[in-house]
Amino acid sequence: MKRSAFFEKTVLLTISNIITGILTFVFSIILSREIGPKGVGIYQLVMPLYNMCLFITSGGITISVSKIAAEKKALGKFNELYKTVFVTCIFEFIWSILFTAVLILISKFIAFNIIADERTLYSILAFCPALIIVSISSVYKGVYYGLQKVTEPAIIDIAEKICRITVMYLLVRVISDMNLGLSAASAVLSLSCGEFLSCILFYFCYRSYVKRNPGSGKSDNGVQLVFNVLKLALPLALNGILTTIFSTVIAVMIPRRLSSSGISYENALSLFGKLQGMALNIVFFPAIIVNSLNVILIPSISEAVSFKKSYIINHRINIAVRTAAIAGFSTSALLLAIPHEVGQLFFRDSTVGDLIKMLSPGIPLVYIELISFALLNGLGKQTRLLINSIIISSCDLVLLYILLGIPKVSIYGYAINFVISSIVGIFLNYTIIFKNCNVKLQLFSAILLPALSSVVVYLINKYLLINVFNTGIIIILSYLLFAFLYFPLYKLSKEKSSI
Repeated sequence: MKRSAFFEKTVLLTISNIITGILTFVFSIILSREIGPKGVGIYQLVMPLYNMCLFITSGGITISVSKIAAEKKALGKFNELYKTVFVTCIFEFIWSILFTAVLILISKFIAFNIIADERTLYSILAFCPALIIVSISSVYKGVYYGLQKVTEPAIIDIAEKICRITVMYLLVRVISDMNLGLSAASAVLSLSCGEFLSCILFYFCYRSYVKRNPGSGKSDNGVQLVFNVLKLALPLALNGILTTIFSTVIAVMIPRRLSSSGISYENALSLFGKLQGMALNIVFFPAIIVNSLNVILIPSISEAVSFKKSYIINHRINIAVRTAAIAGFSTSALLLAIPHEVGQLFFRDSTVGDLIKMLSPGIPLVYIELISFALLNGLGKQTRLLINSIIISSCDLVLLYILLGIPKVSIYGYAINFVISSIVGIFLNYTIIFKNCNVKLQLFSAILLPALSSVVVYLINKYLLINVFNTGIIIILSYLLFAFLYFPLYKLSKEKSSI
């Protein structure tokens, strides 16, 4: 029964991740169409800063509270759980307000001197309310994950994304004739509106749960309870802050280095917007499958590690790598064949196709690297994961700084780094995985067979389907063709190996 319940929750989380991934992609499409590449560029300049600020105000809180909630539920200490939630919310409210107040005071300095684009000022101010709101809702979200109630967070997450898309569309339409800074800020403000709805819904769901499950008994004092939460949260927050600092620096650096290669700043900002807000969204959209697998993978591998079931660990690692390779190679075959058509279909801009095309060869490597982070998490190698992430981000920083400033390389330097960075990540992460587990990677079924299938699908897309069908049909047929090629051959290879 417990196994069935766990499976149902896993499926629900996976479906929720897929739906929210689709909604996030829809958000990027509408945003690009409404405010254009330059507006998207301004939006993308601010988002890494927003993520870094979120880690400062509420990093690790959800995971920390979820662990404490699970423990208190197991011990039947509901009164102590409820008091923990209350005092943590108070702490987060005060801390986030103080931090946000300081951020508002220095926002002009950040926009003018650090980001070096005064149009980002309104966007920085627009995400300030979200810092306070998310800090509180992260506590409630942690409670629900700890109590293993995934239905409410899944539904609320979907509602938040729908609200964000709706508000963004309405706000941008109202101020479409104003300057780009305000247009980008309206999109950022929609984050705050979506998070506000999320927080309200979490609060009412939580109050309903408390009424149905009244607490009793004594509990520790409030200071001790907050300390217990922060003790778990601070290391996680530090990890997030360090990684987002690199993301922020890289985002600010890209337009500047493109300018150094001979492109005007406005064109560089537009190119940056097309890259981060359009091309990369298309490239990573199929990664929803990989990210959904992460939800299942981390706890399942952790469980296998705790019981020292090496066969299960080996089996699940092979499934993970094979799934990532299938998603990566099939997407690469499609986008390499019809990049301009895909750019035109989703963003009404065929020039995005140049960026999609240059990124396409590196997609399989990036997807295989992406799943390795989840594998390290599942194996309990968080410290090594942080070290590897810092090394990879440092390589990104150095390579992008050098390559983007070379006139003959320019934006193509991003594609070069896309491949090199992935290779470095694969080497670092899988070295740790193979060192700690007796993994026998099935190279033929996990890597070679998807690669061969992608070559065939690419040729069919490029020289046959493109002359017969429209882009939407080609996308569907491309993935179906890949499946019809790969899975029978995979089954045949398994049967031969078992003889």
